Amino acid sequence: MHSRARPRIEVDYPATFTSDQLSGSGTLKNLTISGAEIQSQADLAIGSRLALSIHASGARPPIVITIAVVRWKHNDRFGLEFVRFDGRSKQQLEDMLNPHDSSSPR
Repeated sequence: MHSRARPRIEVDYPATFTSDQLSGSGTLKNLTISGAEIQSQADLAIGSRLALSIHASGARPPIVITIAVVRWKHNDRFGLEFVRFDGRSKQQLEDMLNPHDSSSPR
């Protein structure tokens, strides 16, 4: 196994997703700026492309990933790679993953 270049945080966030074949929901178990692990009963194939909405805690709007790709699956867990974000969602995710940087001027 190779080491990951990006920090991974453990989370327990509800998420919804839609692919060409199905819509579903699940729980994000960990998260990085480039992907996530989701637990779901949905039958997603490796290589499936989907749109994902992450419903983080607090009053934040959902983080919307317009294209995510299933890179691995094991039982009811899937590894997703984030390909394209909607609007400010990438910045919102970066701020959430690096809260100590949020006070820096932009």
